[in-house]
Order: sequence, then C-alpha cells, then structure tokens
Amino acid sequence: MQPCRTPPPSIHLYVARHGRTSWNELGRFQGITDVSLDDFGRAQAAALARVLAGKIEAVITSDLRRASESGDIIASALGIPLLAHDADLRERGYGVFEGLTRDECKARHPGAWAARKADRNFEPPGGELRSAVVTRMQRGLARAVDALHARHERALIIGHGSSLRMFLEALTSAPVASIGNLEYRELRHDQHGFRLVVPPELSRAKADHCPPAGGTTHD
Repeated sequence: MQPCRTPPPSIHLYVARHGRTSWNELGRFQGITDVSLDDFGRAQAAALARVLAGKIEAVITSDLRRASESGDIIASALGIPLLAHDADLRERGYGVFEGLTRDECKARHPGAWAARKADRNFEPPGGELRSAVVTRMQRGLARAVDALHARHERALIIGHGSSLRMFLEALTSAPVASIGNLEYRELRHDQHGFRLVVPPELSRAKADHCPPAGGTTHD
C-alpha cells in the first residue's frame, strides 16, 4: 500500500492589470503593441506596492513593457523577487483595431466595429482568437504556479485587461466586468486548480490610495 501524498500547499494570487499608459489615456487599443507606462501609471504601481506590502512574496508579469515595468516598480519597492516576464500572459492581439481609438475603428472598419459593439469578445480581422488567448493564459498561469511552488505562497501576477478578463470568464463560466489599471482580482490555486476567492462581481479591489485610472479600459 502506497503512503498517502500530502497535497501541495495552496497558492494565493493577486492578478492585476498593468498601470496606465498614454494609449490608455487616449483610448487606443494596445493589444500586443509594446507601450510604456506614463508617469501616472508609475504612480499607480507605487501606490499598489504600498497596499500589497506584507501580502505578496514574489511578482510575475507579462513580457510587455507596461506590465513588466509595473512589476519592476512593485518588486523593487517591496524588496521581493520578480521571477519571470512571461509572453503567455500578454494582452490579446487586436488585429486591425490595434493602435486605433473607438472613433477611428468606427470610421475605418465600420462593420467590424458594429460587431465589436454587439460582442466585446468579437475577433476583429487579424486579431487573436479568444480560445487561443484563454489557452495561453491558462498555460502562463500554470507555469507561474509551478515557479512559485515550494518557494512562495502569495504572489502578484501582472497582465492585461482583456486577456485576464477572458481567462476569468472561462474559469467562472460567467461574464466578468472590465478590469481597470492596477485593479486586481484574487485567485487561489490548489490540487483542484484555480478558483476565485470571491465572486467576480465583488472582486474589484484596487489600491485605496491609487489615483483614479482615467482614460478607457482599452488594453
């Protein structure tokens, strides 16, 4: 008879969207375009570090600069390791919408924009399939858990608004509200997989002392 195995400890994850960029302020779809934080976004990251002090032991981010810079600021402020910049945690590619504002999308691609207005998960021409986004997000977060096991039990993951939302919708089989800059949700991972700590409609925590995000939710 084989001895019973002790299940691995659960891991508590704060999953957050990056700080604000100039394109967020202008309402441009960023997608996989590599845009840096603006000064406001850097202040948001510093504020979130104060809120999460003592609550996290490590940081993992997307490899895009707006996420990696947010993570660098928080990890440096708290004196904790930034373990990885993972391309699987990137934002959804927005195809023909990328770099455009809402008005520009409507003017240049009226049919696609009308479909987007009817369904925010609409896949614009040249854009990344929702199923592909969910699959790589699951892969990236599973890799994050593997990196944390036996080393850290509480961590911050910094990604992007649409890809995080799509992952959460797949996890909960329910619509999830848009995630603002440096807002976070809380997840727990154990032998049964990922689960939200609280229902998505109640999990809209953000830094109490963060300035309001401004701009739009486009990522």
